[in-house]
Amino acid sequence: MASSKPDIFSYLDYRSFLKDAIERIQAESPVMTFRNFARLAGFSSPNFLQQVIQRKRNLGSANTLATAKAFKLNRHETDFFQSLIGYDQARDLDEKNHFYQKIAKNKRYSTVKTLDKSQFEAFSHWFIPVVRELVTHKDYNGSDAWIADRISPSITATQVAHALETLERLGLIAKNAATGKWNPTEMVISTDSEVADLAFRNYHMAAIQLAHRAVKNIPSRARDIRSVTIGLPKGAYLELKSRLEAVWKDLLSFAGQYRESEIVYQVNMQVFPLTREGKQPRA
Repeated sequence: MASSKPDIFSYLDYRSFLKDAIERIQAESPVMTFRNFARLAGFSSPNFLQQVIQRKRNLGSANTLATAKAFKLNRHETDFFQSLIGYDQARDLDEKNHFYQKIAKNKRYSTVKTLDKSQFEAFSHWFIPVVRELVTHKDYNGSDAWIADRISPSITATQVAHALETLERLGLIAKNAATGKWNPTEMVISTDSEVADLAFRNYHMAAIQLAHRAVKNIPSRARDIRSVTIGLPKGAYLELKSRLEAVWKDLLSFAGQYRESEIVYQVNMQVFPLTREGKQPRA
């Protein structure tokens, strides 16, 4: 069975690893049913592993070690397996980020998932999209310090260099061979990736924090912050979302007509319920 397990370091979803591993084992040994595997692993329920793969149950600490042993994972693989479980079963965004950072630091995972890591970096740091916009400024002289001096809250030239390297790696900027200047590309980040989803959640959290700072530190003449509280029938939410989507498309079209960025603005729009339905648990 040791030769049957797939490379765990190519996975971010531990349930997908378990599914692929058990399928490979069963292909080589048809008698190895979920029931037989449960007995081998010492699970009390014969369909426990199947329920975990189907997201009906989670692995606890005791079951984690039993599963790792049954799949003959070595110590390094077991440590990585535990991080995958922590990432999947994290209770909040901070915990999910903690486990992703542990996963991303693994050299074998990093080799396989370079693009995922870059996506995470690009949108887990609020200033990276700002740097992408500033490279089109007519006065930009190619200096990292020039960009750093123009971003508020302030960042360092080292952070600007990291941002440019990440943006280039993702194909979001490219150097003009004739002028030597950076230009934004039409490339977009794939949002169907689980890592991209986590990165965008981090990005939205940072954007909300920037708005909080703007209320306190930026004069009202230089900002426009509005809020409205409205009550709607439950079925009207999709129409509300559609109307807001039209606003976003109009904003992007408006910004797209300008080829240079002199000032970079953050435009936020948040919609979330302030009431609960029936016995829905408190957030």
